[in-house]
Amino acid sequence: MLSDSDLPVGSNLHLGYWNDEYDEADLATATEQLTRQLLKRLAPRPGQRILDVGCGVGQPAMSLARACDVEVHGISVSRRQVEQATARASEAGLADRVRFEYANAMQLPYPDASFDAAWLFESLIHMPEKERALKEVARVLKPGSRLAVADMFHRPGHDWPLEGSEIVTAVDLDDYQELFDRAGLRLLEIDDVSDHTIVPLPIQTKLKDLLAPHREALVRAVGEGLVNQLIGPEEGVEVRPGGGLPGYVLIAGERP
Repeated sequence: MLSDSDLPVGSNLHLGYWNDEYDEADLATATEQLTRQLLKRLAPRPGQRILDVGCGVGQPAMSLARACDVEVHGISVSRRQVEQATARASEAGLADRVRFEYANAMQLPYPDASFDAAWLFESLIHMPEKERALKEVARVLKPGSRLAVADMFHRPGHDWPLEGSEIVTAVDLDDYQELFDRAGLRLLEIDDVSDHTIVPLPIQTKLKDLLAPHREALVRAVGEGLVNQLIGPEEGVEVRPGGGLPGYVLIAGERP
């Protein structure tokens, strides 16, 4: 399976945030813009200890540490990602503030109330047991701590094709309130930013040239919906603007 660590996009596969259809930001810049949007929801303070659940190869965690002078602990169920993220943090001179380890979000290896904040950056969608994962996050957060989530959701009527993915599960936008309630978390803010994650056509054309040769492996890794979002559908397949694509939500929550 092709993972984000194998891809020719700076070893970091996330969607981006574009201000409008005329925004000319490349994917790397747009991903940083999306990271800043999630940072607003997390509202971290200097010196805090923050958990990154599903850290990938570590780019968002490093961006968080740089921007906010915090200590970040990232976890992944991929040992390869942990190794690569650790190497990247060392190369960036952040090894003293950003650490990565192999761990399962369903059973976090941390004591109760051991973190000041947490975020899940496009990782919740890969967790079939979402409620269980959120309960674990709630357990390790201190009372009053913030939680931020960037997630892709199913939009009824958009026929987002999930069957091509081995690791993607999506819920409807209205499901997040119940998920948070059942996990013992307070949902503070939920913003549908789907329109801002639609890749402008000129950028999509460049991405298609870069990623199209890897399409089949990409679909297996992240799902056809995300691949369509980044580089468009396969040749000969027509999809209306925004159609057949996942929605995208930014969430701010709190551990009561």
